[in-house]
Amino acid sequence: MSFDKRVALVTGSSSGIGEAIAVAFAAEGAAVVVNGRDPGRIARVVARIRDAGGQAIGVRADVANKSEVEGLIASARDAFGRVDILVNNAGGDGSPKQVEEISEDDWDRVLGANLKSVFLVTQAVLPLLKQQGDGKIVNISSQAGRAMTILGGPAYSAAKAGVQAFSRQVAREVAPFGINVNVVAPGIIRSSPRLDSVWDNVPRELRARYLSDIPIGRLGENAEIVAAVLFLASPGASYLVGATLDVNGGRWML
Repeated sequence: MSFDKRVALVTGSSSGIGEAIAVAFAAEGAAVVVNGRDPGRIARVVARIRDAGGQAIGVRADVANKSEVEGLIASARDAFGRVDILVNNAGGDGSPKQVEEISEDDWDRVLGANLKSVFLVTQAVLPLLKQQGDGKIVNISSQAGRAMTILGGPAYSAAKAGVQAFSRQVAREVAPFGINVNVVAPGIIRSSPRLDSVWDNVPRELRARYLSDIPIGRLGENAEIVAAVLFLASPGASYLVGATLDVNGGRWML
């Protein structure tokens, strides 16, 4: 598929799944806005895209902060004149604390990173998409939003379920403007050394039990999430509104 003359903004794209998504959009012809909180990592991804012949800018912004989100959208507009595709990928911090161990600060931080960020960036980009008369928003949730996970906890699960509910509501609101909002809910994906180390530290018996629940018998790969995101951002997904693609090897089926 081709995304020539399209502009894709991918939050949390300085590493992991977000980086893979940003690089894939650039390889398919899109101009890409790379976002994160670490300037060095952002610069590395931008250089990777440009070295391959793609177009990209990097914008450091905490997407759980309204004023920084406004600056992010302004930078994208100033650089490319438009935004056609938004991928709300930023998130993380799925530490598996039990409910009695979660402080109010823990709760606010996890909900901010994984849910408030989706609200703020979506809210900020919608005026551009409405003015243009079309657009694609793909929000990254998690199987933790539907089922228990060994790498998350109550705050993370609540946030990721919230992403799905938020996306369905917004999808209904903005579909008349030619804007599609959909969700990708990954299972456990070997997306970065940090996540790999968390998975590797799970007790062997628990890992074996988890894998036995996955019909395909393995964890996922970045490329499998990327493929789902690119599809939802493509014209081929124009009749999908408020859908969630569960990319988890069959561990959870709705």
